[in-house]
Order: sequence, then C-alpha cells, then structure tokens
Amino acid sequence: MTNILEAVYNIVNQNNFKIRSIYSGRNRANSMGEALELYIKDAFAGTFDMESEMERKKVYNKKFSWLGSQNNPPDIMIKGGDAIEVKDPNNPANLIECKLITYEKQ
Repeated sequence: MTNILEAVYNIVNQNNFKIRSIYSGRNRANSMGEALELYIKDAFAGTFDMESEMERKKVYNKKFSWLGSQNNPPDIMIKGGDAIEVKDPNNPANLIECKLITYEKQ
C-alpha cells in the first residue's frame, strides 16, 4: 500500500521537476494534464526511476485498485485507501478545484 507521505517523500527525492519533459520524452503523455497525472501515479507508486513500462504497470497493479478512465473519475484509487483526482493547475477551468481531492472511505 502507499499513502500521501510516501508520495511527498518520492517527489522531494525526485531530481527532475520538469514534468512535461519527463513524460513527453517517453511518449507517455500528450498534454500537461496527462503528464501531471502520470507524475502523481509515479509519486504514489515510487516508480520515478523505472524505465520499463511493463514493470511500472506491475507496481501500479500492486499499489492501486483503479487507474481511472477518460470519463470516469477518480484518476487513481489506492488499494485500501484514498481516491485521487489530479487537476492541472494551469487550466483555468480547474482553478477552483486545483487541489488533491481525497474521498472518504466507506
């Protein structure tokens, strides 16, 4: 399992904060919003340094119960934990919702 403290730890220890260049260079994201979502997934999964997409997906499957879909939020659900909806802070439509949203466990 993972949590917000592990994600923050992973982000602090990540040496490259140019999110778009990290993920566009791997042909993984077409927009900043997608790149930010992938960055947050990697932060929670601890997979920043993984080159293999197959290995990264294996870790995602161990840590997350849901990886989202285009029209069905949230973007990520941590197994046994919170749900996360990533918002691009540069998109004016998201200014009100520019935060990490966690949903209460049922």
